[in-house]
Amino acid sequence: MVAFHGFSTENLVPLPAEFFSDVLPSISNLAELKVTLHVFWLVSQQRGRAKRVSWDALSSDSALAQSLRAVSQLRPTSDVLEEALGLAVERGTLLHLISPEPGRVVSWYLVNTQANRHWVERQAGQRVLAPEASPAALPTIFGLYEQNIGLLTPLLIEQLHEASAKYPAVWLEEAIAKAVEANVRNWRYIRRILERWETDGKESTSHRSEQLFDLSKYTTGKYAAFFGRSGDSDGGDLSDL
Repeated sequence: MVAFHGFSTENLVPLPAEFFSDVLPSISNLAELKVTLHVFWLVSQQRGRAKRVSWDALSSDSALAQSLRAVSQLRPTSDVLEEALGLAVERGTLLHLISPEPGRVVSWYLVNTQANRHWVERQAGQRVLAPEASPAALPTIFGLYEQNIGLLTPLLIEQLHEASAKYPAVWLEEAIAKAVEANVRNWRYIRRILERWETDGKESTSHRSEQLFDLSKYTTGKYAAFFGRSGDSDGGDLSDL
């Protein structure tokens, strides 16, 4: 057990009164609460405007990792962190900023204040992700994913960025459309479509998964008896149903 000798008034972390009246009563996920408080603590140590913390900094923070392992020892810490950040962004406590940099895309998190919102909106080539944000204003692939599949997370942003550099834009659009059509709204399914097109060629595989089930293969010949239909039976034709 770690010895605790009380608080120092010199190291207090300021929290807005609205956090206790509006946010805290509605939080039921312990990981979300821990991550939110940790972000408040990190930004309180910063100076200047638009105090923010990156996904990279949060995912490599040993104190936060220890805190989240206490919540769930079986799940990867990165998964718990990603889920907690997603809940905080969805609630509106934190803002999520996508910042394109050479060769990669960086995720930043800011406390949702009016000043921070204004600062984010002024950043050229960047876009805040918050409950009121319009997915159409995001870069094409990110907006398309949020409109049709679901909430963007830091790991998904990295994967989408890599995919956009690897595959033609029209492939990404059509793969997302196929996922929506099949009602399988997740990145893993979309990625399998892209990988199949890359391996086998898009045109040769575009209709393979959509081929109709060949019922005649099983309703004629040696399997016909199992389906109540054969060449010399009195059973009706399935087409009559």
